[in-house]
Amino acid sequence: MQKKTKNRLINSLLALLLLIGLILVFIGPIRNQMVKSMANRRMNTVTAAQIKKNEHKKANFDFNSVKTLDTKQIVSAAVKGDVIVLGKVAVPSVGIALPVMKGVSEATMAQGGGTMKPDQKMGADNNYALAGHSFTNIFLPLENVKVGDMVYLTDLQNVYSYRVNVKKSIAPEEVKVIDDVPGHKMVTLITCDQTVRRWCVQGELVKTEKANKTNLKVFG
Repeated sequence: MQKKTKNRLINSLLALLLLIGLILVFIGPIRNQMVKSMANRRMNTVTAAQIKKNEHKKANFDFNSVKTLDTKQIVSAAVKGDVIVLGKVAVPSVGIALPVMKGVSEATMAQGGGTMKPDQKMGADNNYALAGHSFTNIFLPLENVKVGDMVYLTDLQNVYSYRVNVKKSIAPEEVKVIDDVPGHKMVTLITCDQTVRRWCVQGELVKTEKANKTNLKVFG
Protein backbone atom coordinates (compact mmCIF):
# COMPACT_ATOMS: atom_id res chain seq x y z
CA MET A 1 0.00 0.00 0.00
CA GLN A 2 2.82 2.40 0.93
CA LYS A 3 4.56 1.64 -2.39
CA LYS A 4 1.37 2.46 -4.36
CA THR A 5 0.93 5.69 -2.41
CA LYS A 6 4.55 6.61 -3.06
CA ASN A 7 4.14 5.89 -6.79
CA ARG A 8 1.02 8.06 -6.93
CA LEU A 9 2.90 10.92 -5.29
CA ILE A 10 5.79 10.56 -7.72
CA ASN A 11 3.41 10.46 -10.70
CA SER A 12 1.55 13.52 -9.40
CA LEU A 13 4.81 15.37 -8.94
CA LEU A 14 5.97 14.45 -12.45
CA ALA A 15 2.64 15.60 -13.89
CA LEU A 16 2.94 18.90 -12.00
CA LEU A 17 6.49 19.44 -13.24
CA LEU A 18 5.37 18.68 -16.79
CA LEU A 19 2.53 21.20 -16.49
CA ILE A 20 4.89 23.88 -15.14
CA GLY A 21 7.31 23.13 -17.96
CA LEU A 22 4.58 23.50 -20.59
CA ILE A 23 3.46 26.81 -19.05
CA LEU A 24 7.02 28.16 -19.13
CA VAL A 25 7.43 27.07 -22.75
CA PHE A 26 4.18 28.56 -24.01
CA ILE A 27 3.67 31.62 -21.78
CA GLY A 28 5.88 33.78 -24.03
CA PRO A 29 4.02 32.99 -27.28
CA ILE A 30 0.68 33.35 -25.48
CA ARG A 31 1.62 36.82 -24.18
CA ASN A 32 2.88 37.87 -27.61
CA GLN A 33 -0.35 36.71 -29.24
CA MET A 34 -2.44 38.60 -26.68
CA VAL A 35 -0.54 41.81 -27.36
CA LYS A 36 -0.79 41.33 -31.13
CA SER A 37 -4.52 40.66 -30.87
CA MET A 38 -5.11 43.78 -28.75
CA ALA A 39 -3.02 45.95 -31.07
CA ASN A 40 -4.84 44.70 -34.16
CA ARG A 41 -8.21 45.32 -32.54
CA ARG A 42 -7.26 48.91 -31.70
CA MET A 43 -6.00 49.61 -35.21
CA ASN A 44 -8.86 47.92 -37.03
CA THR A 45 -11.70 49.55 -35.12
CA VAL A 46 -10.56 53.16 -34.71
CA THR A 47 -11.82 55.83 -37.13
CA ALA A 48 -10.48 59.22 -38.16
CA ALA A 49 -13.41 60.90 -36.38
CA GLN A 50 -12.67 59.05 -33.14
CA ILE A 51 -9.00 60.01 -33.35
CA LYS A 52 -9.97 63.67 -33.74
CA LYS A 53 -12.05 63.48 -30.55
CA ASN A 54 -9.36 61.55 -28.71
CA GLU A 55 -6.82 64.30 -29.30
CA HIS A 56 -8.63 66.44 -26.72
CA LYS A 57 -8.92 63.77 -24.01
CA LYS A 58 -6.72 63.82 -20.92
CA ALA A 59 -4.04 61.18 -20.39
CA ASN A 60 -1.24 60.24 -18.01
CA PHE A 61 2.26 61.46 -18.95
CA ASP A 62 4.05 60.54 -15.72
CA PHE A 63 7.05 58.45 -16.83
CA ASN A 64 7.75 57.48 -13.22
CA SER A 65 4.42 55.66 -12.98
CA VAL A 66 5.39 53.24 -15.75
CA LYS A 67 6.24 49.84 -14.32
CA THR A 68 8.00 46.86 -15.81
CA LEU A 69 5.46 45.06 -17.97
CA ASP A 70 4.30 41.61 -16.89
CA THR A 71 1.60 39.10 -17.78
CA LYS A 72 -0.80 40.54 -15.19
CA GLN A 73 -0.67 43.97 -16.83
CA ILE A 74 -1.27 42.49 -20.27
CA VAL A 75 -4.35 40.63 -19.05
CA SER A 76 -5.59 43.77 -17.27
CA ALA A 77 -5.14 45.83 -20.45
CA ALA A 78 -7.11 43.26 -22.44
CA VAL A 79 -9.98 43.36 -19.94
CA LYS A 80 -10.18 47.09 -19.17
CA GLY A 81 -9.30 48.48 -22.58
CA ASP A 82 -9.13 52.05 -21.23
CA VAL A 83 -6.81 53.61 -23.80
CA ILE A 84 -6.98 56.65 -26.09
CA VAL A 85 -6.04 55.78 -29.66
CA LEU A 86 -4.48 58.56 -31.74
CA GLY A 87 -3.39 56.64 -34.82
CA LYS A 88 -0.88 54.08 -35.96
CA VAL A 89 2.89 53.65 -36.24
CA ALA A 90 4.76 51.33 -38.58
CA VAL A 91 8.41 50.47 -39.14
CA PRO A 92 8.20 47.93 -42.00
CA SER A 93 11.91 47.05 -42.01
CA VAL A 94 11.58 45.40 -38.57
CA GLY A 95 7.94 44.34 -38.65
CA ILE A 96 6.46 46.97 -36.30
CA ALA A 97 2.80 47.87 -36.88
CA LEU A 98 1.10 49.14 -33.72
CA PRO A 99 -1.50 51.60 -32.47
CA VAL A 100 -0.39 55.01 -31.24
CA MET A 101 -2.07 55.87 -27.94
CA LYS A 102 -2.14 58.96 -25.79
CA GLY A 103 0.06 58.99 -22.70
CA VAL A 104 2.11 56.34 -20.95
CA SER A 105 -0.40 54.45 -18.81
CA GLU A 106 0.13 50.76 -18.07
CA ALA A 107 -2.70 49.81 -20.45
CA THR A 108 -1.17 51.94 -23.21
CA MET A 109 2.34 50.59 -22.79
CA ALA A 110 1.03 47.03 -22.76
CA GLN A 111 -0.17 47.13 -26.35
CA GLY A 112 1.47 49.84 -28.42
CA GLY A 113 3.35 53.12 -28.54
CA GLY A 114 2.46 55.84 -26.06
CA THR A 115 2.90 59.56 -26.69
CA MET A 116 5.41 61.10 -24.29
CA LYS A 117 4.23 64.74 -24.40
CA PRO A 118 0.66 66.12 -24.28
CA ASP A 119 1.00 68.72 -27.05
CA GLN A 120 2.78 66.82 -29.83
CA LYS A 121 1.19 66.48 -33.28
CA MET A 122 1.99 64.15 -36.16
CA GLY A 123 3.79 65.83 -39.04
CA ALA A 124 4.04 69.18 -37.23
CA ASP A 125 7.08 71.28 -36.42
CA ASN A 126 7.85 69.28 -33.30
CA ASN A 127 9.36 66.03 -32.01
CA TYR A 128 6.66 63.34 -32.03
CA ALA A 129 7.95 61.01 -29.31
CA LEU A 130 6.64 57.51 -28.64
CA ALA A 131 7.65 55.02 -25.96
CA GLY A 132 6.95 51.30 -25.98
CA HIS A 133 7.95 48.30 -23.90
CA SER A 134 10.48 45.82 -25.24
CA PHE A 135 8.60 43.08 -23.36
CA THR A 136 6.56 40.86 -25.73
CA ASN A 137 8.38 42.47 -28.67
CA ILE A 138 6.21 45.61 -28.69
CA PHE A 139 9.11 47.96 -29.52
CA LEU A 140 12.00 45.52 -29.10
CA PRO A 141 12.48 45.24 -32.92
CA LEU A 142 13.82 48.82 -32.80
CA GLU A 143 17.20 47.31 -31.90
CA ASN A 144 17.41 46.12 -35.52
CA VAL A 145 16.48 49.43 -37.16
CA LYS A 146 19.12 50.96 -39.42
CA VAL A 147 19.77 54.56 -40.43
CA GLY A 148 17.86 55.09 -43.68
CA ASP A 149 14.89 52.94 -42.68
CA MET A 150 11.41 54.47 -42.81
CA VAL A 151 8.99 55.18 -39.97
CA TYR A 152 5.34 55.88 -40.79
CA LEU A 153 2.66 57.58 -38.70
CA THR A 154 -0.99 58.09 -39.53
CA ASP A 155 -4.01 59.73 -37.94
CA LEU A 156 -6.11 58.17 -40.75
CA GLN A 157 -6.34 61.57 -42.41
CA ASN A 158 -2.71 61.77 -43.50
CA VAL A 159 0.27 59.43 -43.66
CA TYR A 160 3.54 60.94 -42.44
CA SER A 161 6.79 59.40 -43.68
CA TYR A 162 10.01 59.82 -41.69
CA ARG A 163 13.50 58.65 -42.63
CA VAL A 164 15.67 57.40 -39.74
CA ASN A 165 18.80 59.50 -39.30
CA VAL A 166 19.71 58.62 -35.70
CA LYS A 167 19.91 55.35 -33.80
CA LYS A 168 21.67 55.26 -30.48
CA SER A 169 21.77 53.70 -27.03
CA ILE A 170 20.92 56.16 -24.26
CA ALA A 171 20.72 56.17 -20.47
CA PRO A 172 17.23 56.30 -18.89
CA GLU A 173 17.83 59.85 -17.65
CA GLU A 174 18.60 61.20 -21.15
CA VAL A 175 15.11 62.63 -21.63
CA LYS A 176 16.24 65.57 -23.75
CA VAL A 177 15.97 63.35 -26.82
CA ILE A 178 12.20 63.96 -26.80
CA ASP A 179 12.53 67.75 -26.75
CA ASP A 180 11.40 69.72 -29.78
CA VAL A 181 14.13 71.01 -32.09
CA PRO A 182 13.20 74.33 -33.78
CA GLY A 183 12.87 73.95 -37.53
CA HIS A 184 12.71 70.15 -37.44
CA LYS A 185 9.74 67.83 -37.94
CA MET A 186 10.84 64.69 -36.15
CA VAL A 187 9.74 61.35 -34.79
CA THR A 188 11.44 59.68 -31.80
CA LEU A 189 10.86 56.06 -30.79
CA ILE A 190 12.19 54.80 -27.46
CA THR A 191 12.28 51.36 -25.85
CA CYS A 192 14.29 49.44 -23.28
CA ASP A 193 17.17 47.33 -24.56
CA GLN A 194 18.16 44.07 -22.88
CA THR A 195 20.15 45.95 -20.21
CA VAL A 196 19.38 49.08 -18.20
CA ARG A 197 19.76 51.37 -21.21
CA ARG A 198 17.31 52.48 -23.91
CA TRP A 199 17.24 52.37 -27.69
CA CYS A 200 16.47 55.73 -29.28
CA VAL A 201 15.49 55.90 -32.95
CA GLN A 202 14.86 59.28 -34.58
CA GLY A 203 13.80 60.34 -38.04
CA GLU A 204 13.04 63.47 -40.07
CA LEU A 205 9.79 64.03 -41.94
CA VAL A 206 10.28 63.55 -45.68
CA LYS A 207 6.71 63.33 -46.97
CA THR A 208 3.09 63.97 -45.98
CA GLU A 209 0.24 62.63 -48.09
CA LYS A 210 -3.48 62.08 -47.79
CA ALA A 211 -4.36 58.69 -46.33
CA ASN A 212 -5.75 56.19 -48.81
CA LYS A 213 -6.10 52.42 -49.16
CA THR A 214 -2.70 52.14 -50.83
CA ASN A 215 -0.51 54.03 -48.37
CA LEU A 216 -2.38 52.66 -45.32
CA LYS A 217 -1.33 49.12 -46.23
CA VAL A 218 2.02 49.74 -44.54
CA PHE A 219 0.21 49.60 -41.18
CA GLY A 220 -0.99 46.05 -41.73
